[in-house]
Amino acid sequence: MPSPVAGAKPVREWLSLLDDPRSPLHFRFREIYGAAERVAEPARICRRAVESFAKSFGADANVLLVRSTGRINLLGTHIDHCGGSVNPIAIKELFWVAEPREDDRVLTRNVESREFPDEEFAIGACLLARSPRDWDAWCHDEFEKRKDDPRVTWSNYARAATLYLQHLHRGPDGAFAPRLRGMNAMVCGSIPRAAGLSTSSSLVVAAVEACARINGLRVGDRELVDWCGRAEWYVGTRGGAGDHAAIKFGQPGAVVHMTGFPLTVKSVPFPAGYRVALANSLVEASKRTNARDVFNNRVASCVFGLLLARKNFPLYTEKLRHLRDINPTTLGVDEVEIYRVILSLPEQVTRRQILELLPESADEARHVFRSHAEPPDGYRIRQVCLYGVAECIRSDMAVALLERNDVRGFGELIAISHDGDRVTRLVGGRRAPTDNRYPDARLAGLIADLRSGDPARVARAQLWRQPGGYDVSVPEVDELVDLSLSAPGVAGAERVGAGLGGSIVALVEEERAGDLIERLAERYYRPRGLPVCAEIVAPVGGAGVIDV
Repeated sequence: MPSPVAGAKPVREWLSLLDDPRSPLHFRFREIYGAAERVAEPARICRRAVESFAKSFGADANVLLVRSTGRINLLGTHIDHCGGSVNPIAIKELFWVAEPREDDRVLTRNVESREFPDEEFAIGACLLARSPRDWDAWCHDEFEKRKDDPRVTWSNYARAATLYLQHLHRGPDGAFAPRLRGMNAMVCGSIPRAAGLSTSSSLVVAAVEACARINGLRVGDRELVDWCGRAEWYVGTRGGAGDHAAIKFGQPGAVVHMTGFPLTVKSVPFPAGYRVALANSLVEASKRTNARDVFNNRVASCVFGLLLARKNFPLYTEKLRHLRDINPTTLGVDEVEIYRVILSLPEQVTRRQILELLPESADEARHVFRSHAEPPDGYRIRQVCLYGVAECIRSDMAVALLERNDVRGFGELIAISHDGDRVTRLVGGRRAPTDNRYPDARLAGLIADLRSGDPARVARAQLWRQPGGYDVSVPEVDELVDLSLSAPGVAGAERVGAGLGGSIVALVEEERAGDLIERLAERYYRPRGLPVCAEIVAPVGGAGVIDV
């Protein structure tokens, strides 16, 4: 019989608590969701998870109830890995019901068993094949072994979580200290898959929370978020921990402004009189091999851009720890100087050229190469880095705008952020490709505008107004954004998630929210014969083990 775990209760007790609207569990749900009327749907999903666990593993089990969420990042996209701020809300829910085991096996099952089949693994067996002294290098090696079968099975996120926790807990001789216990787990949630709402990170957070509690691992919230970010490298992506932090620190009725390196968290009131509309393009934001290559080569472009900026401007080397530091305040310079730094970066380079430009960083560059195939059109370092530098500034501006309820100003930043991801825009009533490149002449023009003394030209050339070029949208997502931005009452709209499909989010006046949903139904979904996948969502509380 497994030894007791704090917070675990018999399945029957959880069902009894779910049945009683006056129970401590329902009270906790009201705290998480901010209002009693928002509790019914998550309580239904939770019940389904617990009942499904009972059918699979038995009704006599003592189980933990772990809740995770999806997330929408309203501003601060693609920059958590380079130290930038993010401004997310947590939405929807995922319940992870876990029974501790005495051995180290992890059995994962999903209520949607047809789409997500039962899977299991042993923690020790996965790690003993090669001791991962360097977690990042080991994750690269493991991913390369899976190249011939590039499917991202859903249990890989449970593997990521539990294997990383075991990796952290080794003695000086490399032995497990302690050897982690496994679990029987059932998952059920409302976060749509491949919609850009971070379902993958939601699974990682839930699995880390469950594994840490089952094994009595003491970890603070900020450390847990860092664990989750590094754990997910196992799946093959090389992002930061921004999504995991959004999931952990979400609050009902609030936007959570978070900075990285070190992590800081500040709650800002959600804009009064506005709602969040979420619309799924139904183009899957897949993380299979080709998409992963695109995501990771953008991260690589930021890494190479930072290395080149340090080399080209040695005066600033000590201050340039992250891409976010290419900033007037950090460097103590004006915006003209920042444009000079950006201008020093190549527009487009091959791997061979990167090694020629950075011979002193060749080993680091080759390590970064391992996360993705070489992009056929080269690394677009200049436009990607300008996006990152400007987005860091935009994201930091968000707090003051939200605190004074300047929704229009906040919405303008959101729309500019999407422009940096665009691949199309409307020209003469037709959708045409965008050009987000920044050749020398374009940057020289911005510098000339800043030096002109003409208020209109100076305003136009400010860094925060520059979209840059991350280029990970798709035409369908661009169309949904444009339909939203042209609708009455919409302050701003943009793509959410890593890109290459998924959803868009729009900030819309409360009384106009229903009209926006109908507009998207009429002009996007119905003409394509698609189900209407647009809804109004609200910020909810963050992830954790439910203790009642």
